Amino acid sequence: MAHFVFMLTHDDRTVDNAAEIVPTLADTGLRYIGFKDVGADIARQRELTSLAHGADTAGMLPDGVRYCPFPGQVVDHPSVLLGTIEEIAADAERLTALDHVAGLDLLAYRHPTADTLELIRAVVQASSGPVIVAGSIASIARAVAVSEAGAWGYTIGSAIFDGLLPGAPTIADQVRRVLEETASDANTSPETHT
Repeated sequence: MAHFVFMLTHDDRTVDNAAEIVPTLADTGLRYIGFKDVGADIARQRELTSLAHGADTAGMLPDGVRYCPFPGQVVDHPSVLLGTIEEIAADAERLTALDHVAGLDLLAYRHPTADTLELIRAVVQASSGPVIVAGSIASIARAVAVSEAGAWGYTIGSAIFDGLLPGAPTIADQVRRVLEETASDANTSPETHT
């Protein structure tokens, strides 16, 4: 099963109360937390990183910060992915060939016309690093589909803040339920999907 990265974001912006949320996640089993620079200046980013390391997120970026850019053409806010599947896959191959790129952040569900799972599979195949599917994952079914398509991980942020996942209304209970409900499908190591 793919790794779950909980994003402290809503509508592609770090939430104002992110620092209060992180400590509530300590006993959920969550290993990966993310946030954006939009809505968080450098001082706030450092604070959130420190808080995340203090919670039960021991697996969070063990080798330091990794650069995972978006393949394809990303426009607007909230972000939309444009380009053909072939163009996005070619960009994925180009980007992951660069020494400073550790993996990719793919906005698969934010493409207006592409077959999402076909897009994920093509990018995973073309990439020489892990692929994290981000944006508009608002159900357990989508998280499982992303994993089955070969992604290393997926992010969920806004859907949890909107209370759309099992365990609502609390953030910690939704995070816990995502981890529990996707773990039952974990037949292979996510690292084999890179």
